[in-house]
Amino acid sequence: MRFRITKNNEGSVYSMIVSGEMDDDAGWDVLQIAQTMLNMPHCTELIIDLRSAMMDGDFSLFNTDTLVSVFEEGLLRKDCALVIRCGDDHEIRLCSDQLLLEPPDQFTNVGINEAKFYGRVMKWLEQEARFMIN
Repeated sequence: MRFRITKNNEGSVYSMIVSGEMDDDAGWDVLQIAQTMLNMPHCTELIIDLRSAMMDGDFSLFNTDTLVSVFEEGLLRKDCALVIRCGDDHEIRLCSDQLLLEPPDQFTNVGINEAKFYGRVMKWLEQEARFMIN
């Protein structure tokens, strides 16, 4: 098994083009390298191209269960995508579709006594709202 890694001019889309004969051990190696690449800070999309790889008949490593278990943590950590291109022009795409959360500017530091006071007011308002519905 051989592979070649390329990236676009901006350095955010990486491609891993795999060729040669592929067995389970080589597949796990590819997944470990791909997991490291996807976790890099600038990588927003990783494409694993398996179209020129020759796979054994019982090779079933690139299924959705395995891919999700390997890449779940990286996909949840940042907004990114993983694309697996298979030999018969099929494609598996896993996307996090998460926009990074901005911390709200509406909160301010308050003392514990002030927080307790406003907590009581909120409970009172919640009870009043229930009475109004009934």
